[in-house]
Amino acid sequence: MYAPELHCTYVPELPKLAWLATLNRETLRLEVLHGSAVEIADDWIVEGVWDGEFAPGEFHRSDHFFGSGIRIDGDDVHFVPSSALVDRLLYAEQDGQLIVSNSLPLLLAGVGARLDPAHHYREESRAILQGIRDYNREFRVQHPQLRAITQLYHDRLVATRGGSSFRSPPEPPHIESFDHYRQLLRGVLRRIHANYTAPERTHRVSAFTTVSSGYDSPAVSTLVREIGVRECFTSCRSRSLIPAIISRRAAVDDGTPIARALGMRVHALDLRRSQVSEDELYFLAASSVAAELVFHSMAKHIEAENEVAVVFSGFHGDKVWDAATHGRYLSDQIKRGDTSGLNLSEIRLKSGFIHVAVPFLFARNVREIVAISNAPEMEPWRMHNKYDRPIPRRIAEEVGVPRQAFGIRKKAVTYYYNYPVHRELRQDFFRYTHDRLGRTRAFVYLYDRANRSALPVRLAMHRAKKRLGLRSRAPHRITFWRNQDLFHDMHVWAVETLRDRLARVLARVEPAPATQLLR
Repeated sequence: MYAPELHCTYVPELPKLAWLATLNRETLRLEVLHGSAVEIADDWIVEGVWDGEFAPGEFHRSDHFFGSGIRIDGDDVHFVPSSALVDRLLYAEQDGQLIVSNSLPLLLAGVGARLDPAHHYREESRAILQGIRDYNREFRVQHPQLRAITQLYHDRLVATRGGSSFRSPPEPPHIESFDHYRQLLRGVLRRIHANYTAPERTHRVSAFTTVSSGYDSPAVSTLVREIGVRECFTSCRSRSLIPAIISRRAAVDDGTPIARALGMRVHALDLRRSQVSEDELYFLAASSVAAELVFHSMAKHIEAENEVAVVFSGFHGDKVWDAATHGRYLSDQIKRGDTSGLNLSEIRLKSGFIHVAVPFLFARNVREIVAISNAPEMEPWRMHNKYDRPIPRRIAEEVGVPRQAFGIRKKAVTYYYNYPVHRELRQDFFRYTHDRLGRTRAFVYLYDRANRSALPVRLAMHRAKKRLGLRSRAPHRITFWRNQDLFHDMHVWAVETLRDRLARVLARVEPAPATQLLR
């Protein structure tokens, strides 16, 4: 009987943290192609951080893991995704081979598959909103032998000669009070800090946080300041669908006052369209739902100035920390309200950062956490309005962040648009829409202008109805040509563009990877 054997090949043209693994089920030979900043050991590879010692590489047993990795343990091969729902693994199985990657375009290139332009990938992108037990793992593709690949969140894929199984991270402890919760968060963050600063790492890891004028990132920044994080990124404007003409405060999201109160160095996010690079492709390739292009200058800075980085964020604080969270969200399945954060899952591999979304720590205990938010001890930090998150408010205020500096109005960082910002990419997309979809450039511009013009009017009507106490659903971003979705088309085009580039890279790898046999 064969024991699993790990064979790694560095491919300079791959994104820094990307990897593509092929496991031969019969021989258990594991071939991994990887980028420049993936950590490599005798029986594991990882681009990630966890709440345990780095050197033993026991991330497959950890309570809290961020990033992705592969661990051989005896006769088992563990493929480990992030425990936060802002990243995923994707895999396919055929002819006795299991092919796994932390990148959608890279897996498609590896197995010779494509996205189906006739299929809308909204359901695949939003699947995880159903929770970690009930989401649909199937991801439809075009391939002579494969109908679909599989996307995997949270749980670990354990492969053996005989088959595969899934294992969940360990059950979290019960949370008894605010002090107990904060103590647990601090403990995990201290262990994560020890992990990413371990001298055994080949690549030096820098640390950053994000700060906005909302609730969640100020609380996260307060917590990570205690482990030595001193640099943050902030935006002077939000990506709220409410434009400044309707609400000036809704368009401002500057976290500089919070950062100054915490003694942090501020990197202002550059929102100028002229500064968006061809890396826009990676923002578009992650999801068909939305993009988080506001972070393009952060990604550029990290790639240029750092080997690897961890970026701490407050994604999912809207459900874990809001006092009004109720119904389906009070579940240990970690049910999200949107896909924010997931939209960074491809660009982070390119620029080289590990995404640590702190509210996912103990997120399966959401019922207990929300009960703490509504406990009498939290009354001094309650606002009793529609944007009421006493836990992050207490965390930040108790270290001196002024009450008026944050948590006033909910903002957004996702970005909806209909054609690429980058000039050369825009021309490529216009050619794609014309050749593949039969749409002219004039139609794309008309579609964009018409829907952008209609949205402020519909938002104003929606807000007026709400003030009058009338029932009103938030307007959809598309008013005209509802059967067309140009943002989705950009997603498919971006994935296909990156997939084709990566296929050319894989074709040059010597020896040719086993995945070439699937073509």
